[in-house]
Parts: sequence; C-alpha cells; structure tokens
Amino acid sequence: MNNIPGDETLLTDNQLFEALDLNLPGLSEVKYNWARGNAALAKKTLVKYFEQRTQVTYFYDCRSLPLKRMEPDELPYAYQSSLGLRGSLKDFCLQSGRSMMEHRYLLPGARKSEDLGPSYENMIHFNFLEDQGKRHRHSLDMFVRGQFFEALSVLYHEEGDTKVIATFTELVHKFFETYPLIVEDPSAEANRFQYTEDRDAMSVGWLTIVLISLFYTRLPYETDIDTAFDLLKHIWFLGIQFKRFEEDGYRPYNHHMWERGLVPFLLSILLPEIPDFRAYRKRGAGIVCRHIKEDFNEDGGYSEHSIAYWSGAAIGEMLFRGIYLANLNEVPLLDEESHQKIYASFSLLSMLTPPGPLYPSLGDNGGPLADPILQLGIKMLSHPMCTELERARMLQKDADPEILPRDFCSTKAGFLCSRSSYRHDGNYILMSAKTGCGCSGHNHMDLLSLFLTFRGQAFIGEPYTDKLYHSIRMSSELRGYMYNMTSHNTVLAHGEPVLPDCVYANKWGVYRPDTPVTEYWTDPKGIYVKAHHDAYTYCRHTRRILFHRTRGLIIRDEMERGNRREKPHIQRWHLEPGTVCRILNDYSVLMEKNGVSLLWIWTDCCDIRLWKNTALCPEIYGSEDMLAPILDVSFLGPEDKKVDIGTITLDLLILDVTDGTWSSGLNLHSLRTKLREQAPAMDKKLSLECFPAL
Repeated sequence: MNNIPGDETLLTDNQLFEALDLNLPGLSEVKYNWARGNAALAKKTLVKYFEQRTQVTYFYDCRSLPLKRMEPDELPYAYQSSLGLRGSLKDFCLQSGRSMMEHRYLLPGARKSEDLGPSYENMIHFNFLEDQGKRHRHSLDMFVRGQFFEALSVLYHEEGDTKVIATFTELVHKFFETYPLIVEDPSAEANRFQYTEDRDAMSVGWLTIVLISLFYTRLPYETDIDTAFDLLKHIWFLGIQFKRFEEDGYRPYNHHMWERGLVPFLLSILLPEIPDFRAYRKRGAGIVCRHIKEDFNEDGGYSEHSIAYWSGAAIGEMLFRGIYLANLNEVPLLDEESHQKIYASFSLLSMLTPPGPLYPSLGDNGGPLADPILQLGIKMLSHPMCTELERARMLQKDADPEILPRDFCSTKAGFLCSRSSYRHDGNYILMSAKTGCGCSGHNHMDLLSLFLTFRGQAFIGEPYTDKLYHSIRMSSELRGYMYNMTSHNTVLAHGEPVLPDCVYANKWGVYRPDTPVTEYWTDPKGIYVKAHHDAYTYCRHTRRILFHRTRGLIIRDEMERGNRREKPHIQRWHLEPGTVCRILNDYSVLMEKNGVSLLWIWTDCCDIRLWKNTALCPEIYGSEDMLAPILDVSFLGPEDKKVDIGTITLDLLILDVTDGTWSSGLNLHSLRTKLREQAPAMDKKLSLECFPAL
C-alpha cells in the first residue's frame, strides 16, 4: 500500500514507463528508446502504439483517418454523457462540446450549465467537509468525471474543426492543474480519496474510463505528444489508486460493485500492458459476480428499489460496460448464476416498460429512457423479450408482442404491473410493493404508491423526483420530503406520514417496511390485487385494486384501526405535467390530457382539494407555474363514538370516458351507486364482467 503514489502533482514520466510491461512485443520500440534515454521518442512511440494496437476491442474505434463521425445514439450507454439522457445523446454531446468551446460546462441531461470563466477562473469547487448542506455537490461530482472530454471528441469528429483540438489541449492541462488527486484517505475502506476537493472513488473510476475512451478517438493523436502522453500518465495514476482496495471487505452497494469490481476489471481488459492492472482481473470479476448474486434476485428485482438506479445505473452505466467489453474481448466475467439473474432483470424491465418513452420515476432519480435500456438487453444477452418489444415499439401503431405477459406481480422484485397492451396508446398501472428491502440508499417510503397511464398518457406519477434528486441540499427539509410518503401516491394516515420529513433529510438510506401482496389474480379482462403495510404501527393501510384493461380501475383504500383520531386520512395523487383536473362536485373530478378523459368518483370522501406544493419554490422550481397539481382526497370514519376498533374505507372509481358522450347531465350519482355496490365484491372475478361503464 505504501508504494502507491497519492499526489498527482508529483506524477513523473518515469512512473508510467516503469509501470508498463515493456517486454511485450508491441512495446519493444518504446523499451528501446526509453533504455537509451530518448524520452521524447519513447513518448512518441508509446502514443503511436496506442493509436495502432488491435489486441483490445472497445465499444467504438474512431482512431483511423480520414475522420469519421461518432454515433453515440447507436449505443448511448457506452458514453458517460448518457447520464440523465432525455433525447438524442449525439445532439447533447454536440451541444455540450460547443458549450465547452465557450467555457460553459453543460451538465448531463442539459439540466443546467456552469460558466467556467473566460480564463477558467470560475472552475467548480466543493469541499465535502465545509460545503455539505450549503449547496449540492452534483456539479463538481459530474465535472470531475470528465464527460465533457467525450463531448469534445464527438464535436471534433462531427466538424473536424482544429479549434476543438486547441480547446481540448488547453482543457486537459487546466483540468489536472485544478483537480490533481491528492489522496487524503489511503485506507482500503475509503469511499472518498479526497475531501477538500470532493473526489469520491466512484467519480475517479469514471474519469479513468472516460480518459481511456479518448484513445479510441482522434483527439489524443491530433494534439501534441506531451499532452497525449500526460493523459496516459494520469490514467495510470488514477487506475493504480484502485490497488488500495485489494484488502477491502465486501459491501452491498452499487458504488462498491463499480469501485472494487468493475473499474479494476475494466482496467485489466483495456490496459493489459500494465501488470498491476492485469492482476486486478480475477478479484474484480469475483466482486462483480458476488454483487449480482446478492443484489439481484430470481424474479429480476434489484436491492436498490429504484428503477433509475437499477436499470440506468447498476445495469446501464456499470454492468453493461463490464459484460459487453468482456464479451468483445473474449474474457470470462459472468458465471451461470449471475448470468441468469441479469437475464431475469431484462425480462422484468421488458414487462415494466410503459407505453411512453420513460420508465416511471419510482425511487431515486427520474425514470430513464426505456428504449436504450431495452437495447442493452439485446446487445448484452440477445434477450428475446427485449428484442420483440423494441421491434414493436419501433413499429408503434399496431405492435403488441405476444411473447410478453400483460401482468407481473412479485414483492421480491418490488412491483405490481398490469396493462391493456404494449402499444404506445395502451393503459398501464404500476404499484410499488416490496418485501425484504433492508436498507437502500435509493429506496423511498413509497409504500403502495401508484403510477397510472391511460391511452399512452401518463396521468399520475412522481413528477418532482428527478428535479428534487439533482437539486436538493443534504439535510434540507425538501430532501426529506422527496424520500417521505408525502411525495408519493399513497395514503397519509390522519393526513401525516409515518415520520416527519426531517428524519429522512440527512445521510443516505431508507429502511423501508414490507408491503406484502396477500391476494392476486389475473384474467383476460384485467387483474385484482390486495396489498398492505404496517409502517404506521398503529393502523394498517390496505390497498385493493381491480384493474379493467380497457375501462379503468377501482381502488379501495382501507385504514384498519383508522379511527384512533378524528383527523381525516388523505389519499394523495400527484398529477403529471399537462394533466388538467376539474372538480365537478364534492365527490368527483374530471381529468383530461391530450384528448384522453378520465372520470374519478369517490364514495365517502369528505373533501377534495387541488393544490400545489409551493414549498418547492424558489429553491427547486423558479415559479409556481412550473409545478404540477396535487389532488388530496380526505376521508373519515362514521361518527359513531361507540365503535371501538374500526376500519375506515374509501372507494375510488377511475373510468375512461374518452369515447363517451360527456355532458354535465351524466348521472354521476348512478355511477357512485354502482361503485358502492361493486367495490366490496371486487375480489371476485365476476366483478370484471360488471365493471362500471357509461
């Protein structure tokens, strides 16, 4: 451990040459020149070696001339810039590259930009010890991963402008001058290498991989030899830091899988010229397989109950790189059990794919684009469900692959999902229901929270999650709000969550209670499910759902022992942007979005309130106009004081009235009466036959 250098400012040419296995056949000329003291020629021949080597295969290879365009949209997750992807990755890379030419850093997903100053005098900084709670570390964390180098590569290959080379060269030197890694925690258990300029092991790993990727573009070979050689030196310095972890114990987090498993494994594949990196392979592969076996389950679920972190981070950003590059270079990685679990994960991701472009924002972060995730299943595993679904989504109108089931329910995986079809205009429901969560940094207290899409239009979801996750300060009340039940589509007992928001505001991790499913059946016409949780400890919330694939759904929320206080319970719904809600009377509303109309009717509600959470302004959203509405429906028990232990119930009918002749004369009272009659017997399959209709 003691011989691992810890100060990047002291990095020398000699360290890189000594780290290389100069006895390899391809490096004989480098060895010859270095042995004779001709450092300049040794550097030149080493750079030329990387320009011409063929024994290592990368995602892409744009080293040759004439210059050819890079196509990030063909395989977005091969680029770190795919973080926060919401459209064409190539368009974003070009936009980001042009911004860097003007010294403006555009964060992944184009969420915001940072002005670095005409002479880079405004470079981004964050001191982990002093700045926590004052602002978000996100900008620095993203910047020191180096995605902008990818963007400049794409821009240069697109336009061939030599000004890009000049900016790239200037930025390489300015970057390492501003952010030299100075290891402040050299221990094997370190999460952060540096605190005074916040540099965690994860971001150091990302930067290392991004710098390696540059050597499969023309940029290092179009700049001067010293700059290209310096990049190789920095790659070695960053990569050798991972040798510190060889005696570290196992931890069940995706950070650990990346830092202790995947980065070392990738270094062993991509830079076998360095013996220390070659030695990473066996241990790195073992850690990756152990994480897959312990973090993924047989039903396809993942320990981090967050669709974005499961599909976009753990699989897309991390595992895909290891598995795909291992396959390309014919290096073993997955054993049979880990392969089966990744296969099951893509089966589940196929079945959870919504009609629209984005997965629901269940758990931390916004829902990722579905199609690039499906492409990963095709590229990594030739997965038949991903293949058929992606083909269907490309055809759009009439596509509905028969290979995929319409329904899925597994509390081990954590999801209840049902739909009318896989078409782009289908109906779709998703509920969060998981058992055995343990503690996860990306879990939310989203117990029995629902997402609803009708005719391809997302009506109910969690529209604030993405923005909150990337904007809120550690320890702020809004951070607690993001994780707590109040920001989800569930029931608040007596109008309150299990615990106040402040409990979840600081540090990572939510010990999410179980939400077991106790009844579930499917039918060609729809499904029925019953699930509950005891998180409140003084009452049980049971949610029953009868989903008719084409007409709508009935939801019964029961609060067992829910008569302890006179304060009403609240059934909460977060409307997706673009949804217009009109209150019709004291027990019904009409929701409309892009020509789709839904009638909502309740049985025994005592109040309907449509409001906006203005506490998100101005820190998260600039104005109230940017907020989507929230619908709160209050319900109480009977006023009979003699009832000792009571169950308070609220029934809701959501009816698709898009094709009906809507008028104010529609007999709402009649539909409400039908709801009262049918909700108690909704667990019978016959209930789908007599589901309410106009």
